[in-house]
Amino acid sequence: MVSCPTCGRTKIDLIGLANQVENMVTEFDHLNVKVAVMGCVVNGPGEAREADLGIAGGIGEGLLIRKGEVIRKVPEEQLLEALRQELMKL
Repeated sequence: MVSCPTCGRTKIDLIGLANQVENMVTEFDHLNVKVAVMGCVVNGPGEAREADLGIAGGIGEGLLIRKGEVIRKVPEEQLLEALRQELMKL
């Protein structure tokens, strides 16, 4: 798992979200995947391009990213579950 260092563009509780993702991915330790947790939708997709899956938070919503491509926008409260669903598909 990788996460951005945060900056003025971060509009979500990035540290809290990253901790939740870190706990969640332990369920998928049989997969050899890199997961990115980014704090903004401006730089997040580009920074997550090296990851297999990623999420990038925005104001009340976020992006789900696969292999550097945005695959959909979801409400902020659904980001973690959307990431879980994508991991389950792998």
